[in-house]
Amino acid sequence: MNVWFAFFCLVFLFGCAKETTEQNNVNPVEYIESFGWHVDGKTSKEKLQTKNADPSIAAIVDLKPYVDKEIYITTYLLREKHKSGKKLYARVYQVNEDIIGGYGHIETWEPGVFSLKDKERLPWR
Repeated sequence: MNVWFAFFCLVFLFGCAKETTEQNNVNPVEYIESFGWHVDGKTSKEKLQTKNADPSIAAIVDLKPYVDKEIYITTYLLREKHKSGKKLYARVYQVNEDIIGGYGHIETWEPGVFSLKDKERLPWR
């Protein structure tokens, strides 16, 4: 009986684990599209200096485990637009070929960042 109770407790704990956006060896376009967005094209790729990382993304992409690693950010233009007409972008963070997270950005808005998971809550057209 105790074994079954322990088993169900473990299953429950795994089900309640923190959600992650980390993806191993996934194409960044497929990663973005997995959230329901549509990519129009790649706009840039840059190496991130972790000591200069923008603190506004800390709630969306946890960079702490990757401080001593080379992190690359690739920016993609999204087909969707903000209801104001501003362009939307997706930025994907990668270490080697592994995606460690990403977020969206609204053109000219500061900080203007949003979770890629929030497509249904954003006012876009």
